[in-house]
Amino acid sequence: MSFYENQHRARRNTSLLVAYFVAAVVLIVVAVNAAIYIALAMISTVKFMTPLQWVQSGPCWLIALGTVVVIAGGSLFRLAQLSKGGLAVALMAGGTPIDPNTRNLQERTLINITEEMAIASGTRVPRIFILRDEPGINAFVAGTEPGNTVLAVTQGTLDTLTRDELQGVIGHEFSHILNGDMGLNVRLIGILAGILLIGQIGEFLLRSQRHRSSRNSKNGGQLAVLGLALMAIGYVGLFFGRLIKAAISRQREFLADASSVQFTRNPDGIAGALYAIGAHSGHSNLMNRHAEDMSHMCFGETLKVRMSGMLATHPPIDERIKAIDPQLMPRLKARWQKRQAGAVSAGEAPTPATAVGPNAAGFAGAAATAASGNFGATSRVNAAQAGAIKASVGTPTPAHAEFAHQLHQAIPPELHAAAHDPAQADVLLYALLFTEMRSHGQESLALIGSQRDDAGAREAARLYGVVKQSDPALRLPLLEITLATLRTLGAAQQDRVVALCDQLIRIDSKVTLSEFIISYLVRRALQPAPRHNRAIKSFSTIESSLALLFSAIVQSSGESRERQQQNFQQIMQSYSGADWSQALASMPTPKQLTTALDLLTQLTPLLKQPVIDACVDCVLHDNKATLRELEVLRAVCEALECPMPPLQVTLRQ
Repeated sequence: MSFYENQHRARRNTSLLVAYFVAAVVLIVVAVNAAIYIALAMISTVKFMTPLQWVQSGPCWLIALGTVVVIAGGSLFRLAQLSKGGLAVALMAGGTPIDPNTRNLQERTLINITEEMAIASGTRVPRIFILRDEPGINAFVAGTEPGNTVLAVTQGTLDTLTRDELQGVIGHEFSHILNGDMGLNVRLIGILAGILLIGQIGEFLLRSQRHRSSRNSKNGGQLAVLGLALMAIGYVGLFFGRLIKAAISRQREFLADASSVQFTRNPDGIAGALYAIGAHSGHSNLMNRHAEDMSHMCFGETLKVRMSGMLATHPPIDERIKAIDPQLMPRLKARWQKRQAGAVSAGEAPTPATAVGPNAAGFAGAAATAASGNFGATSRVNAAQAGAIKASVGTPTPAHAEFAHQLHQAIPPELHAAAHDPAQADVLLYALLFTEMRSHGQESLALIGSQRDDAGAREAARLYGVVKQSDPALRLPLLEITLATLRTLGAAQQDRVVALCDQLIRIDSKVTLSEFIISYLVRRALQPAPRHNRAIKSFSTIESSLALLFSAIVQSSGESRERQQQNFQQIMQSYSGADWSQALASMPTPKQLTTALDLLTQLTPLLKQPVIDACVDCVLHDNKATLRELEVLRAVCEALECPMPPLQVTLRQ
């Protein structure tokens, strides 16, 4: 199943979730009414009304209305709490953000693995949190959009798993991002909060009733009946909430496990992590009071469940391991026994991926050829390679993972340090922006000095020199790491960075597509726009936006005017019968492109595919491409929330 199909399936599951929710509310209303009716009938000293009379009575409908109000109120309240996306979920779970500049070896290893996964998949680097008070082995990703994604890992995961096993877990979580599960998981927490609230109210009332009955046993029989009714009220919500989560999440876990193996080409990694959950004393349980709320979104079960065959949000550990490889279990058991005996450290954490080693100064093998050269060097691209580029969206391979590891290792230490330092990350961002600008002389440095300080301007000039001497293929990964660090700053600081970037690209009164794309990615990362719930399901309403995007890419190709017109008309005829040639009269303004990309982002996943394919065709119209063109293509894909892995194209000098 392709990336676009997975995203479409996730949206369809959201509609399914609403249907489940409505059905559950109806059944809960019926169950609550039935429980209260039976309790009242049994404790009544006179003949009670018949079921038909009860259904037609005022109390029945008041109880129904009250139940609906409680459920709706609980859901709306929790959805409002989670409106900030992944950050709200991480804080709810008791997470502590990792300092991007940490020197803790475990945390450094986690950051390195996460950054490599993000580079390999073409997604944004998520903010990373640690659940320090959780000894169990677990992890989750959360967020409503790419700009507010977080990855949270328990302390038990870092203390127990090896690097390969941790990589398997992170690969599993990234597959949830690529498969479109992340946003659904957050919405599921909010929507089910009202249903679970019924259960929480019922449990509270039941405990109160038991305490009261222990002091007064005169009406023990009647109180027991009322207690039974309260128990039904309490657990009916919990039952339906669990049933909905189990129906949606179980098969997704198998898919995420398989995707992790496909991504890392290391079944032992994720299978070892799963086996460790079964063998570990803390298993994967969470101690946080919101463990029930988050049970569907974590790597493993967050709490023990009765009727686990029907209500568990995750398949049994043995089944998940057998689905990866039926022959793995004996090997995993032997390895764990050796680890427990001390042959392998339980807290094993190999040298971080950024450590300086034999390959740190350059790339090895195919990776060296793929990334070497300069932005002006061209590469011949045949039809098969073009098809592979299109198919790579949202489907990273082990080759991409290896290439991303090589890219990550090749980042010069001072750039790596600046990208992870909240005090220097903005300066590195300006240096990266300089590489796309036609001119960045004293006027640009003076602007940075006036908005930041003179020391920042001098550092930006120095880092620009280092960036220019480094491989151009490192620039987009560096940008993503830098933006992840900048997202840890306060809102006011982020606003200043966005404003200064906009001023810098306009300093010569001309904005190139490369400059605009970086500025757009910065804005989307640090100032995410409000999400539009209405999906665009037809190209007919956005023909002008398509024309603006395609014209910008075509005009940046460097081809002759005649070839540009031919390329543009060939692309547009698939989307419109109108003549949009006037779009080539001038380069679209940043405001026009921003509006166009914001609209195109709202396309349904299956409609995004032909748009991305058309962007690839625009770039490869002449069957050749520069690294700059390919990196702009990747950035456009990211802007449209269709992550494209790093492109491994051999460049000719």
